[in-house]
Amino acid sequence: MLSRTKQVAGLTLWCGVALVLAAGGLRLKAEGQADKERKAALPAERVVASIWAAVAAKPGDVRAVEVEKKGDKLICEVEVLTLEGKTYEVEVDVATNTVLEVEDGDD
Repeated sequence: MLSRTKQVAGLTLWCGVALVLAAGGLRLKAEGQADKERKAALPAERVVASIWAAVAAKPGDVRAVEVEKKGDKLICEVEVLTLEGKTYEVEVDVATNTVLEVEDGDD
């Protein structure tokens, strides 16, 4: 089990990386179902906000983050490992920072 301090340190590291990317003017590319010209660019600060929303819904360590387009929405899918050792996939609507779904990733 990870201590709360390690949990916060891990999330802080993710946020720091995202802020460095944002400060450098880089954008994370969102994976979409459309052709390359139609893929959306997503500012790092939006990804960070989605990560915070996901971790608020399922506290734990962030293992992976994926941004994809579903229909007309950009979705940030965050894989979270809880203190109990369970993995969850939390889907967050990037535009509203609303948690759309929490799936048990161990299934």
